[in-house]
Amino acid sequence: MAVISFSRGSFSHGKEIAECVAAKLGYECISQEILLEASQFSHASEDKLFHSLHDAPGLLDRITHARERFIDGFKAALLEHLAKDRVVYHGLAGAVLLGDVPRILKVRVIAGIEERVKLVQRRLKLSRKKALDRIAYEDRNRAEWYRAIYQKDMNDPFLYDLVLHIGRLTIDDACDIVVQAASRRSFTTTAKSQAALKDLALANHIEVVLEGVCKAAVTVKDGIVHIRVSGPRLKTDSVASSTVKHQVQDQIQEDLYDQISALVADIPGVKDIDCTIERPYYA
Repeated sequence: MAVISFSRGSFSHGKEIAECVAAKLGYECISQEILLEASQFSHASEDKLFHSLHDAPGLLDRITHARERFIDGFKAALLEHLAKDRVVYHGLAGAVLLGDVPRILKVRVIAGIEERVKLVQRRLKLSRKKALDRIAYEDRNRAEWYRAIYQKDMNDPFLYDLVLHIGRLTIDDACDIVVQAASRRSFTTTAKSQAALKDLALANHIEVVLEGVCKAAVTVKDGIVHIRVSGPRLKTDSVASSTVKHQVQDQIQEDLYDQISALVADIPGVKDIDCTIERPYYA
């Protein structure tokens, strides 16, 4: 069993290859549909999530970090799918979203310009010039997205385990190569790797849930959740006595602990919670 992530150059037959691989292996094949689940995590519309993951960031996105919150929700939904195992994912930003996840086979599919032009013309009924313009636009937009969000070059081969060039390779050739690679020990799911992926999925889920409450560092080991929260900054009140200030610090710390515990305890998969909140401080 394995999990496979495809990164598709625009109009490069990545979708067809991913579907072929999933069919041969009997795996679930997922892509845009997990946007619906991500929208539940982030309380954003599916359309807004798509643009957050597809379009290069504008100035407002860079200032408010709204896009990063949407992406966090998308990653949480994606990881929960992949934790089921036997999944092929083809879609947005798989290489960078899953870069730190072990034993996932990461595949990049590219194609020569003439192959891409033919595909665009066939699908979209465009002239050659308009097809070339469309490809150039998509390439620029995707490259800028990777640079702006993750400071990565999407064409960097070190992001992937396999890079397949469609042209000399047929779609069937590429499919067979991926199926064979997925069977290798390096990418075969083990009980340990699947447990680690489930813990990572749960940690990401919790981080998204807590985003509206506080900035928390979350790790999970075998369903035991460890949460670390930096103490919130309080505005100095020169009138309040030292005793009152200490009472305020205690109350904020206690309320935040109760709020976090209540939110996290109901999340499926959580066995126990170890929550440490640093003491609020005056500045």
